[in-house]
Amino acid sequence: MQTYGVLVMAKRIGKSFRVDTKPSKKVVVDSLTRDISVDACIFDLIDNSIDAARDTIYLDQEIESGFEQLPESFDGYKIEITLGGEGFSIADNCGGIPVDKLREMVLRFGERSSHKMGIGVFGLGLNRALFKLGRVSHLKTDTGLQRAELVLNTDKYLGSKDWNLPAEEFPTSGQIGTVIEILQLPSDIARRFGDPSEIETLRHDIGRRYGRFIASALKISINGTAINNEEVGIRENGPFEIKRKSYKTTDGVSINIECGQHRDHRFTAEPDYNSDRNLPLTKQYGWTILCNDRAIVVSDKTPKTGWDGKFHTEFYGFVGLVRFVGPESDKLPWATTKIDVDLNNNAYQMALEDMRQFAEIWRKNANKAKATKRKNEVLTPIPGLPSQSQNSETKKNEDVANGKKTKGAKVDAPKYITKIDHNQFRTILPLDVDEKYCYDKHLALVHEAKNLDLGELTYAGLVLIRMLFEATVATHLARHGKYDAFRQEVLDKRRQEGLIKNAQDEKNMNPTMDEASVYLVNNPSILGTAKRNHLKHSLGRMKEHKKILNSAAHNPYQPINRSEAFQIRDEVLPILRHLIET
Repeated sequence: MQTYGVLVMAKRIGKSFRVDTKPSKKVVVDSLTRDISVDACIFDLIDNSIDAARDTIYLDQEIESGFEQLPESFDGYKIEITLGGEGFSIADNCGGIPVDKLREMVLRFGERSSHKMGIGVFGLGLNRALFKLGRVSHLKTDTGLQRAELVLNTDKYLGSKDWNLPAEEFPTSGQIGTVIEILQLPSDIARRFGDPSEIETLRHDIGRRYGRFIASALKISINGTAINNEEVGIRENGPFEIKRKSYKTTDGVSINIECGQHRDHRFTAEPDYNSDRNLPLTKQYGWTILCNDRAIVVSDKTPKTGWDGKFHTEFYGFVGLVRFVGPESDKLPWATTKIDVDLNNNAYQMALEDMRQFAEIWRKNANKAKATKRKNEVLTPIPGLPSQSQNSETKKNEDVANGKKTKGAKVDAPKYITKIDHNQFRTILPLDVDEKYCYDKHLALVHEAKNLDLGELTYAGLVLIRMLFEATVATHLARHGKYDAFRQEVLDKRRQEGLIKNAQDEKNMNPTMDEASVYLVNNPSILGTAKRNHLKHSLGRMKEHKKILNSAAHNPYQPINRSEAFQIRDEVLPILRHLIET
């Protein structure tokens, strides 16, 4: 205590001074570049060009601030990479960098990205690429309104105490875009950029990581040769259906999961099986993770994508895509290098559970395929599926019918903007219904309800509404630990009515739509408090429509018109949505 008093007294009578905590430039630059790969630096520069293109598209289309969708097309935008032993350059026509942003943000260490729906996140990509790839960099940018240039000489910059870089502003040249030239490459990078095989490897990797953008008409080239979309496709006409699931986190991240059989893979029991064709595909199996359509993990077969055991032959042929989309890029599960996943990210943790479940479904399907082969039987495509060539056109027609624009070969994931009103869709469920809690048969019913046109298939649609309601009530109650009480209440009532006569009757008993409706009415807490009256009204309408829904399945004489079917759908949708999504 006495020492403490001395210290306090010394502080009161002493001369104050400031302790310098500024980092040295060399430490900052070394920490930025030590663990980043050359490829990741090139990807960072491509990301910056794509972010600029997206910003320009949003500006041109006057997109409102609440917009939460990626652009449909990058048509007209291009990124040209030139590299060799003498140097590296990347040039784009994607909008340029405004002078105020170049002055205050673009090269500030750690200035976080402000791009909406962007790929840039941490404000490090341009800095580390310039310092990693060479000793002298020249940046030229033109927005069409103003033009600017700067030169970074790394040795001079590190030897100076000044953290600012000199730059010059000029009148626009009319050539919109940004060019970055990097010279005086380190010897190891120069050797690599001069190796044709290394360049070819880089070309393929860019084709995988940026396949979605290339499919949306973005042009990327290396040394004048266009890069093709090399995203691994999922087979549409195989013996097992593609598994899909879509939902949204509470902080606004949309998650779209899709998995199935590699487009070119064949099981041994299939008539066109060829081992020589399967062999080169092995490296393409596994999960690919995309954030705002940029692939950060490609064909992964490790525990970080849910493969808790060793990835072995029973998983050969498996291809999975997990697409994270969100307006705030820092909510997405990418690591700082953007070539790995952040395992602690909330959205990724949610998706990981579904990834494990879908991988297990694949394992069961693969074992069925092996059993088919052992029985000397032939494994054939699911009846009614279109051929591979037909399917892309079918998908395109479906997108047009749903009001979605199509461009190139890109497959649009379900959209999450706003809940659309009943005049805007013809299916039983709209596409924005969240599938977070849906699994197995219930998930399949939800997908059918999102695809079945009630105007075209009125009777089938009404039967599906009934099936969906019964399955949804059961899964909702099970999810909240209330299904056993529900089933027991139904059993007791049926015993009183003499409908349960033995153990077999009890075992086979499944609650009906009417019993589910009565239970929900008698237990209003299940409906929550915020919209209880609204949901009770919707539930009451479901009970009143029971006769018509039953007639659609069992009465061969009672006609039901389309307008009546759409009225039923509109009235029961609130209770269906609530039970599916909560």
